[in-house]
Amino acid sequence: APLGACTTWSNIITPKPVVDCPVVTRASAWVDRMPKVGSGSHKLIVAVKLDDDRPWLLTPVPTGEPGLLTLELSPGGPAFAGNAGYREPVGKGLREAVSIVCGGEERARIDRITVAM
Repeated sequence: APLGACTTWSNIITPKPVVDCPVVTRASAWVDRMPKVGSGSHKLIVAVKLDDDRPWLLTPVPTGEPGLLTLELSPGGPAFAGNAGYREPVGKGLREAVSIVCGGEERARIDRITVAM
C-alpha cells in the first residue's frame, strides 16, 4: 500500500530560540535630582552602550533583592542603534545596584549610582 503524501515525524526537535546578546561596552546609572519646574519627579536613568548595530530595549524584571534593579536586554525599542536606556521615577528608597541581563546571564552590573543635583 502506498504511504500517501503526508508523513508525521515524531522525532523532530524544535530548537529553543537563542537571544543574540551583544557585548556591553559601557553602562552607567544616575539619579536626576536637578530642580524641576512644576511637578516633575526625579528619575533613575540607566544608559547602556552596546557593541551592536541594532537598537535595544531594557525591561525591568522582578527580583528578590530589594535594592537591586534587574533589567532584561532585548532587541528593539526606541533607542538609537547600539544603545539601550531605561528610566523610572525615584521613590523613597534608592537603588543600590543595577544588573543588566540577557539570555539568562548577567552581562553588566552597575554598583555605583551617581546622584546629580
